[in-house]
Amino acid sequence: MVIVLNRNDKPIKVSLMARRMVEEDEDDFEEEVDEEEVHSEVHREIDSDETKPKTLTRKEAIDILQTTRDFSRLDFRKANLAKLDFSNCNFETSNLSYVNFKDSNLEGCNFANASLWNANLEGANLTRANLEDADLDYTKLRGAILYRANVRRATLPTDLIPREEILRSINEGTKVNR
Repeated sequence: MVIVLNRNDKPIKVSLMARRMVEEDEDDFEEEVDEEEVHSEVHREIDSDETKPKTLTRKEAIDILQTTRDFSRLDFRKANLAKLDFSNCNFETSNLSYVNFKDSNLEGCNFANASLWNANLEGANLTRANLEDADLDYTKLRGAILYRANVRRATLPTDLIPREEILRSINEGTKVNR
């Protein structure tokens, strides 16, 4: 079944089956459709699980860690990945918004162009991590170690933690206190 517009710009259902059209069954061929019904059907299809990006679960992430360290361009939104060893993984251009990386080992990870918006990195080890162009706005960093991390052009949570505190952790390897 296909929906098209007739001459009056009203939606009509048109069967894809070939059939011979005669004048008396013209009314059967063009069936008017309620516009609200069409609108809600389209939105049901758009909102279906098939069209939404799939967020990886903790178990799926652990399974993937067994075979690869490449998590680039994946969607981890709201995943609980606390206390896992992701050292030297690639998260480039991944969506890590609201992810819980509390007490995780993220040493040497590549977070270039990744969104870590509102993520929990408390107690995480980010030594030598590449955070270039990453979005760290509203990210929780208390107790995190950022020693020698690259934060060039990254959006830092300076409204939550003073810039000097972040830079001290990068330069000296100390934990972020706030």
